[in-house]
Formats: sequence, structure tokens, C-alpha cells
Amino acid sequence: MRKFGASVLVAATAAATLTPLNVATAAQADCQTSIPVSGDVDGDGSSDLLVGLPGRNNGTGEVDLRLSTAPSKILTQQNAGLGEGASGDAFGSAVVMADLNDDGCDDIIVGAPGASGRTGRVHVILGAEDGFQNADGRTLDGGATAGDRFGASLAIAPNLTRTGFDLWIGAPLDNAGGTTDAGSVVHYSITNSGGNLNVNLVQTITQNSTGVPGSTEANDQFGAALSATPRGVLVGDELEDVGSRKNAGSITLLASTDGDAPFDKAFSWSQASPGVPGNAETGDRFGAAVAFFGEHFAAGVPFEDVDASSNAGMVQLFSWSSATPVPTGEFKQYTPGVPGAVETDDRFGAAVAIGRNIGCSDGIQIVAGVPGEDITSGGSARVDAGTVAFLTPPPFEPCAGSVDQANVLSRTAESGDRLGSTLALGRHSDDDVAKRDRAFIGVPGEDGAAGIVQSTPISSEPSSTDITVAGASNSSVGYSGGAQAGTNYGTVIASPAGE
Repeated sequence: MRKFGASVLVAATAAATLTPLNVATAAQADCQTSIPVSGDVDGDGSSDLLVGLPGRNNGTGEVDLRLSTAPSKILTQQNAGLGEGASGDAFGSAVVMADLNDDGCDDIIVGAPGASGRTGRVHVILGAEDGFQNADGRTLDGGATAGDRFGASLAIAPNLTRTGFDLWIGAPLDNAGGTTDAGSVVHYSITNSGGNLNVNLVQTITQNSTGVPGSTEANDQFGAALSATPRGVLVGDELEDVGSRKNAGSITLLASTDGDAPFDKAFSWSQASPGVPGNAETGDRFGAAVAFFGEHFAAGVPFEDVDASSNAGMVQLFSWSSATPVPTGEFKQYTPGVPGAVETDDRFGAAVAIGRNIGCSDGIQIVAGVPGEDITSGGSARVDAGTVAFLTPPPFEPCAGSVDQANVLSRTAESGDRLGSTLALGRHSDDDVAKRDRAFIGVPGEDGAAGIVQSTPISSEPSSTDITVAGASNSSVGYSGGAQAGTNYGTVIASPAGE
């Protein structure tokens, strides 16, 4: 059982050895490279919306590529040339994007944690002008064994020296050290040399690894939530026990500070750590959602009780502007400037994202999903309709707002929509002069749980929440094969490489 005091700083005492898995020639696509845009898989200069559908085809799974100018495509393991796949693979449970071979098209990395008896696999598929290539992909297994669910979570970012990428893969049901479902994180280094991708297994990290605070415990599921930047990876561990408080939750930061691939410092926090607001309580699930961007990172605590309101939720903020990262405060729906009111089962912080110029001002914004928010529409309460709040951390000029289907977004707020269950960044522009992001918003309960994806605004124009698909603007985007009840479209939305 972990005991938390001050933020823990431990230098790793042993560096892992890079183990080459394979070296393969990656076909170069003819994509634009003048202003590369993160999340642009077809190389047209605009970011694309990719939605994972792990339950499709009897749980074989697929990824819906809603490309900005090209026609939409369905990505499966089979049509990527990586084998047939099987029922229960859950291909599409996690999806991230990064231009691994530097050809101007982001490549697609897909988790299939149900593959091979829930051992799990991760598939790397190269991007192309029409969405993806069906050759030169590869499959990673991370040395996982049956039941690990390797690939249940993914995070990727350029490495510290910007000479390649660090890929982090969660295996939350790994029986690490013989401890049931303790969980692990597998770290790969990916570099490119003239179209040759070198994929190297760096290390497998558990809470028993040298330098990592705490120890493995049954059912912790370390690695279930991940977010990365070039400086390291943030691991959410919402089921961590803190003292006698079951599932109070924690976060762990594995930091790279010298350009070598293995992490060399580690920090950890719970709500029992000095400087972290609140108290560690049973069932809070601190770290259920995590987001990392530059010097800022955040942890969602969706089951935090606020006064008499159970499961109202909160978001904890941290800054890494000096040598040691520090907590910088909390946001709740009674925090001055935060939209909405504290209510039971709002689950503020069920999803979090951080990006540039989102929603209301220049600078960095935190975006929080509140899928349990009740919305009044037409004089009636729409239970669990959901909303999304955005707010600005110090030192940026304070700015806050919200969007939902009764405020800015199209459609009508309905009970059970659960808008804000999922958030992912969508790059609107990577131009050095006017970098700007949007947050894609999952609405998995829309239309009988068919589900849709919507967006935060990118300007003050009435159509600024539109998402461009195949050259047409859409106020919301659903499954390319047509709305189908029970699909829960928007539960998994791809994230671009971290910054």
C-alpha cells in the first residue's frame, strides 16, 4: 500500500538496455511537409478526426478515419495488411498519431488489448494521402502475456532531443511481480533514418521498478491512463489505495531529463501529498484522466465529493516550470470563474485535455469534461446531458467558459447524452505564428447511444465548432457507415503526439 508524503524525486539507478525489435523500410507517402500539422494522417495540411470503435464486428474492432479532405475510410487490422484480427481483439481501444517516418503524413498507432487471449497487441500503420498504407506496418507485443491487456492505453511524443519518438503503452492487467492486475507501462523508442523505422523496446516499468515510487499492489492497474510530452509520461493510477482509503488514486510522472531513452527521475502525488488540495478519500479516483502539455499537466478526480455533493468531481493542476514539478491548485465548479454549479454525480474531470488557445483566449487552456451535468432545455432537466468547461491556469490571463448542446454546440441536450465523456486535442493550426488547438468532444450517448463527436470553437464565427470531413463542414460527426444505436461513437478519439 503506497504512503505518500512530499512529491517523490528519485533518480533511476539502472538504465535499461535498448533492445531492437525490428528495422523495416517505411514507404514514404507523398504528403505536404511545408507546415506539418500534428494529427494530419493524409498530409493535406489539416488535422483529421480518428475515432476508435473497439466493439465493432463482434469486438474485432476498427478505426473510423474521418479525413478532412479525402473520403472517410475504415481502418482494420486486416485492411492494414497486419492479419485478419479476431472477435474480442478490441482493435481501436486506444489510438494515437505521429509522423514517425517524417513524410508529412501522421502514422496511426492502434491498441488491440483483447488480442491473443487478452494478451494485447499494438499495431503501427503508416499514413498516406488516402488515409493509410496497407504495407510496411508492424505489430508490437511488448513481451506481454495472457491477460495483460497490453495496448489498453497509448501515449506518444517526440523524444527530448527531437530525433524520434517515445511511445508509451499501458498493460493495466499485467500481473507484475506476481501481483494480480498490478499493471505496467512499456516504453518504446522509434527513430527514422531515410525512411527506415527503428523500433526499440526500452523498458517495462512497474511500481516495483527501480526509481518508481510505491510498490505493486493487486488491482492497481498502473498504466490505465497515459499522457506524454518530450519530457516524459504521466501515468494515472485511479485505483491506487492511499493508506486505508481504497481507490483514492494517484499519478506518477516518469521524467526524461538528459536525452537518454530510459526515464531518469520519477515523481508521484496523491491527494495526501503536501501541496495537493483536498484529501485522499475512498473512491475519489484521482488520476482517472490525465493530460500533459509543455509545462502543464492535470489530473481528473471525477468521483471527488464536494461538500454534500457526492461524485461532483474536480481537476488538479500541476506546473513543471522549474526543476521539480509542483501542484498549482484545483478547479471545482464552485471555483471562481469556473462555469456551472457543484452537483451530485456531475463527474467534473471525467476527461481532461490541455492545449493552446482553446475556447476563450490566447495562452494555455485546461478543458474538463463533465458528462454527468444536468442541462435544462425547454423547461425540463436533461439528466446526464453533459457539458465541457475550459479554463486558464496561471500565469495566463484568467478566462473560463463552457460549451454544451444548450450553449454554443448544435443538437438538443438530451438525458443520457454524456457529452464530455471523452476529450482529445485536434490541431487547428501548427503555423508558428498562429498555433491553435481545438478539443474534440465525445458524446457517446447521443441518439440511442449511436454517439457523435463535436468540437470546441476555434473562433467567434457561428460555424467555428464545425468539423471538416471530406471537404464539407459538419456541426457534429458520427459513424461514417451511418448512425447505429449502441455504437457509442466518440468513446475513443485519437490524440496527436504530445508537445
